[in-house]
Amino acid sequence: MIINVHTIIMLFVAFVSVALGGYLLYATIRAILAFRGILSSETKARFEQKGYLIFLVACVVLFVRMLIWPWFYFMLQSFVPEIPGAMCMFGVTQILPSTVTFLQIIKPVAFFFMGGWLLCYAVDKSVPATPLMRRILYYLLPVCIILLVDGVADITYVLRMKPLMSVSCCATFFDVPLRPSAMIPQALFGRHFQNTLFFVYYVTNVILILLLFTSLSRKWISLSKPIRVGVLCGQMVVGIVNIPVMLYTTIEYIAPKLMQLPYHHCIYCLLGNGTVLDAPIIFGLFVLGVFSVGWMGLLKLLCRHSDATAKTEQLVLKINSVAAFCLLASLIMVTVHVILV
Repeated sequence: MIINVHTIIMLFVAFVSVALGGYLLYATIRAILAFRGILSSETKARFEQKGYLIFLVACVVLFVRMLIWPWFYFMLQSFVPEIPGAMCMFGVTQILPSTVTFLQIIKPVAFFFMGGWLLCYAVDKSVPATPLMRRILYYLLPVCIILLVDGVADITYVLRMKPLMSVSCCATFFDVPLRPSAMIPQALFGRHFQNTLFFVYYVTNVILILLLFTSLSRKWISLSKPIRVGVLCGQMVVGIVNIPVMLYTTIEYIAPKLMQLPYHHCIYCLLGNGTVLDAPIIFGLFVLGVFSVGWMGLLKLLCRHSDATAKTEQLVLKINSVAAFCLLASLIMVTVHVILV
């Protein structure tokens, strides 16, 4: 294995997460089995006293695991000098490719569901009667499983990572005419699809931002319920569509444009090589903005309770503001770069 400060921190956090995640899973299953019936106020109060440690551990572990997602890419970048032939993180991903691919999928999934649980727990704690306790326990169950899978995958990858082979340059994958990221846009928009793809990226972002500002306006409460539901559903749909649009646009248009390398489409070079210093901020703001839209829907779905409605709406409003700010800031930063290049 490669030993540096990044792998040591990754392994430490992973081992602690797996240990505490196992405890959380066991404690959650016991709590669910013990309180399957209707909870009286007295029983609920006793459980709150016993469960304080469980929820405290859950909050700390889940928050730390959310931070591991960006740390994972810092670790990959630290491996670049150690691997023969690697010019960026893409070269690192060619060693144990299936494990790296799995980690790059499970980490955003974990980030989303762990963040959603923390927000639901915040709503429940803000209401004296804690009306969402049962739902939070059931929600914690799959979150613990994701935590364990993510932690074990981290340990497996770091311990098996050995720079014993030479890898190829990212240009052999991202800069060939038949690269995967060009196939779908080319099929939809024709051979010269880059400008059209950037236009679609711009339109989807603007639509999503306008929908978010609509639900922040003073007239929002006065709108009929079907219109409000339609706007919220529109936010979810456009938010989901925006993820692949952003990914394809970054690879095919934004990365070459911002790096001033017209024929180089490597997203890892954009984010990790320091050519565009604020590229991680642009991408991070977009991710936080889109995930915030998803968290709004998750809160609306899981926190539907008469006692928690007011607190849920207050938190959703704050998350809405965060989503609008992050997406707008990301779009403005991309626009400034494109204009100045």
